[in-house]
Parts: sequence; C-alpha cells; structure tokens
Amino acid sequence: MSEMQEDGLGRSGEPTSPQKEKRGPRDGSVASANGAKTDEIMIQDSALVVDMLRLEASAAPIIFPTSPFGIDGVGMVDEPTWVLPAIPKPAQTTKQISEPANVTEQAAKPTTKADVKGEESRTGADSQDYLSLALRMVNRSGIYAVGALASPLVSLILTPFLAHNLSISAYGGLAVLYTVIDLVTVMTQLGLSSAFFRAYNGDYESKRDRLNVLSTSLILLFLTSLSVAAVMMITAPELSVLLFNTPSFSESVRLAALVIVLENLTLPGISWLRAEERAVLYTALSIASMLVVLGTNIGLVGVLHLGVNGALIAKGAGYAIVVACTMPMMLQRLIPQHSLYLRTKIAWGMLTFGIPTVFSDIAAWVLQLSDRFLLSHLGSLAQTAGYSVAYVLGGVLSPVVLTPWGLAWIPIMYAIAKRQDAAYIFKLVFRWWSSVLLFAAFALSIVSTIVLIVLFPPAYRASEPIIPIITLSTMFTGVWYIFMIGVNIRRKTILEFVYVVIAATLNLLLNIFLIPRLGSMGAAISTLIAYMVLVLVSYIVNQRIYPIGFEVGSFIFRLLIGIALYVGASLLADTQQPLMGEFIFLIALVLYGLFLMWFAGLSVKKLISMFRYVQSAFRKGQKKTDV
Repeated sequence: MSEMQEDGLGRSGEPTSPQKEKRGPRDGSVASANGAKTDEIMIQDSALVVDMLRLEASAAPIIFPTSPFGIDGVGMVDEPTWVLPAIPKPAQTTKQISEPANVTEQAAKPTTKADVKGEESRTGADSQDYLSLALRMVNRSGIYAVGALASPLVSLILTPFLAHNLSISAYGGLAVLYTVIDLVTVMTQLGLSSAFFRAYNGDYESKRDRLNVLSTSLILLFLTSLSVAAVMMITAPELSVLLFNTPSFSESVRLAALVIVLENLTLPGISWLRAEERAVLYTALSIASMLVVLGTNIGLVGVLHLGVNGALIAKGAGYAIVVACTMPMMLQRLIPQHSLYLRTKIAWGMLTFGIPTVFSDIAAWVLQLSDRFLLSHLGSLAQTAGYSVAYVLGGVLSPVVLTPWGLAWIPIMYAIAKRQDAAYIFKLVFRWWSSVLLFAAFALSIVSTIVLIVLFPPAYRASEPIIPIITLSTMFTGVWYIFMIGVNIRRKTILEFVYVVIAATLNLLLNIFLIPRLGSMGAAISTLIAYMVLVLVSYIVNQRIYPIGFEVGSFIFRLLIGIALYVGASLLADTQQPLMGEFIFLIALVLYGLFLMWFAGLSVKKLISMFRYVQSAFRKGQKKTDV
C-alpha cells in the first residue's frame, strides 16, 4: 500500500452511488445513474462559480465573500450538491473513523487477502480519481484565477505608490472614501449580484426570458445608482463635513458618487459573462481594468499631482473600461429583441431574493472595513493611513494563499464528503492546511514588514507592529473555510450570516472601546479578536451539525510556538543591524517550517511521494480531458 493510502486517502470501500441534486424553482432533484459523470458535472459547474474573494483595487482588499449566501452570486443551496452519507454523532465518530461502516453489501469490508488487495486498489483509484478531478477543476478555474488575482496584485503595487505621492492625511482620507464607496455599492446593488445568477441560471431557461433578466438588472442598477449618486453630489459639502469634519473633500465625495455609478453598471455585464461562461473575455476585461487603474493612477497622481481626486478618477476609469466594453454587447442583444424593459415580475423575484443578502453584506463591511471609518473619527487620518497600509500588507496572505485554495476547495469538499471516511480525510485536510497557513502567515509577516521598511515613507513605519496581527487575522479566515464544512454540506447557509453578524458586532464594539485608547493598534486587536470569535463559533456549531475530529489542540500548540518564535526573533532583531535582523528572522522561519513538518508527520520521503502522486493524477486528468 502506498504512503498516500497509509495516510488515510484510501481507507474505505467504494463510495455509495451518489445522487446529484439541484434545488430551484423549476424542479426538485435530478438523480444521476453514473456517479463518475455526476462528479464531473459537479466539478465543472463549481469551477464556473467559485471565486472566494470579492477583490477590489482599494486600500484594503476584502478577505472573504461579502455575501454569506453563496459564492460568486450563486447561493449554496442552488449549487449542484450530493446526497451525502451522514457523519455519525459524536459518540460514534471514533468507531466510524477507525472502522468505516459500509451501508451496502457491495461496499462490505473484504475478508480474504484477494479482496483486501482488490479493495486497496479500488480505494487508491478512487482517491486518485478525486484528486485528478480536483486538479482538472483547478486547471479550468485557472483562467478565472488570473482575473481574480489581478486586482489585489495591482492594489499591492499601488499602495506604496500612493503612499509616496499623497500626504499621510490625504491617504487616510482616500482610505475612508474607499470604505464609503464599498458600503454604498453594497446597498445600492440591492443584492442583485446573487439574484442575477439565481434568475438567469435557475428560474428561467429561454433566451428571451434570460434577456429580460439582464435588462431588468441593468435598469434597476441604473435607476438606483443615479438616484443615490445625485443625492451624494448635491449634499457633498455636508457629507464631507460628516466624514472629515471639513468641507475640503466635497469634490472628492462627488467623484466617489461617480465611481459608485460606474461600479454598479459593471455588475450586469460581468455577471452576464460569467453566466454565459465567457471566461476569456471576463478575465481579459478584469486585467484591462486593473491596468487602466494602474496607468491612470501613475498619470494623474504621479505626474499631474491630482492627489485624492486623481486616485478616485483612476478607480472610476477602471470600471468605465468594463462598462464601455460590456454595455454595447448587452444593448446589441437587448434592443433588436425589444427586451430593454423593466419586467415587474422578474424585478420582484430578484429583489425579494437579493435584498435580504444586503444585510449580510453590510455585516461583512462592518467586520472588514468599518475600522478605517472609525479610526478617522476616533483617531486621525494619519492613523487611518498607517492602518490601511498595514492592512494591505498584512492581508497579502489572502491573494497569495487563500484565493487559490478557495478556487479549489468547494468542489473538493463535496467530493470528499460523499465518502464513508470523510471525517478522517477532513481531519487530515485541516492538519495539512493549517500547517500551510501557519507557515505562510509567519513568512509573509516577515516579507510584508521588509516591504514596509523598504518601499514606504518613514511616516508609515509606526504601523509595522500591526502587520503580523492583520496577517494572523487573515490566517484565521483560512481556518474558517474548513470550519464551514458543516454549514455547506448541511445546507445551513443562514448560519454563515449569523456568524458574520456576531463577529461584526463584536468588532464594532471593540473598535469603539479600543481605538480611543490604543489608536490603530486597538483597531488591529479588535480585528484579530473578531476573527478568532468567528472561527470559534463556527467550530462549535460545526461539531454539532457535522462532527469532525479536528485536531484543535494541536493547531493551538503550533500557533503558540509560531507566535513565540516570531516575538523572540523580533526582540533579537531589534538589537542587531538590519541584515543580521533579517537573518535572524530567516533562521526562525526555517526552524518553524521544520517544526510544522515534523508535527504534521511529514517527511522528505512523504513529500516526494505526495508530489509524485499529484503529478500522476494530474497527467491522468489531462489525458481524460484530451479524450
């Protein structure tokens, strides 16, 4: 038996024949007689909708989806899912893991040596087939990943550029305006991001009906966006005083209103491209938009010195290029079909589905972005600027590690969950994934701190201690993905909303209490505590609805060792020259990596075996794709 099988990737009998189920207005459930084919369909469908992050070219990238009701606008209850074997209750869990209970005679435990050999071969093939399908899914999702990663990468480039070309107070003001734009767009989009996919891919099938969905979305967003923008432009001086205690940002507020209109008008076009599976065009527009943002920032802020207004114009230009490309394409289809009308029935259905999700989006905004707004009022714009920079650098774990994981995890999770030994495999996934997260958080904290020192003006150095705290908060988001297994499998997605509301409320209260006392460090501590509570609540509930033997004690121990090493290295490095200090951090990182490998039971031999296993599965997956 291979080492991969010894680690538990092939410990059960052949999985029971799955059934694919899609819940929606048109039908109940559709059973598939061919499990392999169903597996393929499920992964292909998921690849089109998985996009774990809502990424913006702003001073603070969003860490996880703002809507807890699904991914990329598709509600979890409407995605293709499996009728899954239940994980046993806690009293039965240990026995189930050690001796998987098969539910059919065909999956009965083999008794003869020949049966055992055949069983091992079959389960090994099952494991390899799952991994092969997962790798194919990642391969097909890669083109979407390019577009998804473009925004945070450009944001990382622009952050030091803007920090050098704007005063620290102006940068703080820009960060506040970005948070206002995010909040207003969340409210004015009326939840149509999720409602569009449900209506376009779920409620309606005919070409004309789907054109009506597109038209209705476009008109609704146009009307709401223009109405709110008009109010903002008229009341810009008052809003400037409310936000900054001065009317000097009035023109910037008007430009922010224009950015909101343009951002909202991109939504129908990009949603339509995703629904029609036009991945290449979608990705090309994403990259083009980011390049426009980058180029116009350089020209308007760096060359023409237009300051905050130049940065806002550049942000709007990125959205404008998307509108300019998608709007003619949509109108070309809508006008000849006489479909450019607001359909009352469609609008009612989309709004009744979408508006409730706005509250969850607002909760996510409170959790992730409200600290900048509160810092500008309870602290200063300079503190807001330093905190925003530290948040971008500390959150780099998100585009580097969490986004690729998110693109792959959902379909892999469902493929694992239909196995009899799912609980054991999920435990292994958590062990390995948490080790990767801990090491990546340690490494990226070091790299981000060096980037702050090298690329940013000295005025931002005071925010250096905030970076590892934000990185740790982002790391807990990755842990949270795993603890959401029960919510996703059991279709209890409303619980995700509850989790975010609890964490957001706590974050808000802690910010109000700590910011006046500790400034930006208080905001960072509030964020960390909020994410820790988010993870804790999710874990407790998951163990009740879908119990898994996560090695939480081991994770906490590894986390504490990492914190001790990082703090110790920081204290030693502070007494040394810069190069020696970096060398100390490098030694600490190597020691921590070796410790994590040893603790997770990974040896060089096993890593080589795993690499060969993945390589073999990928090649088989490629051959199947070619066929």
